[in-house]
Amino acid sequence: MSTINNSLTDVDVRQIASLIESLDKSGLDFLQIDADGVKVTISKSGALPAASAPATAPAAASVAAQAPAREARAATSAAVPAPAAAPPAPAPAPAAAAVSQDGTLTINAPLLGRFYSKPDPASPAFVTVGSSVDVETPVGLIEVMKLFNTVQAGVRGTITEVCVPDGEFIEYGTAIFRVRPH
Repeated sequence: MSTINNSLTDVDVRQIASLIESLDKSGLDFLQIDADGVKVTISKSGALPAASAPATAPAAASVAAQAPAREARAATSAAVPAPAAAPPAPAPAPAAAAVSQDGTLTINAPLLGRFYSKPDPASPAFVTVGSSVDVETPVGLIEVMKLFNTVQAGVRGTITEVCVPDGEFIEYGTAIFRVRPH
């Protein structure tokens, strides 16, 4: 499959599939992204936001991709199984892994994307080794299709190790920092 309606490449479709997986693991009901002339709206329940809802919203999870002068809609139930009916999960937050042998906790990536350790190239890093963090302290950003998501520490302690370099692409669950709890 080279393209869908000549507007999406295989890479675009893989990125959308990754977004669907991330949405499924999150507490969000839908995700809407508009990047480079392509608008993608993904919904767990099939109910899209009022401004984006197509005339007939499918009952299963859906993806709507719009390109200039062209519109393609596809139900994800054909390519990706609809998520099982379950209570919504809490909003994505890094989960601290079990205490390791040295007593540190791990701050893991709550979604996949490009990790940034600072708010912009001219600013200092959110945290460095030796920085004290609280549960809500921002420790980095993860970019997915030009949408930046703040990663919070999720634990109280002191940063002992930075596991991911600035600008690196990371997967869901990747260890980003190690923290010695307070």
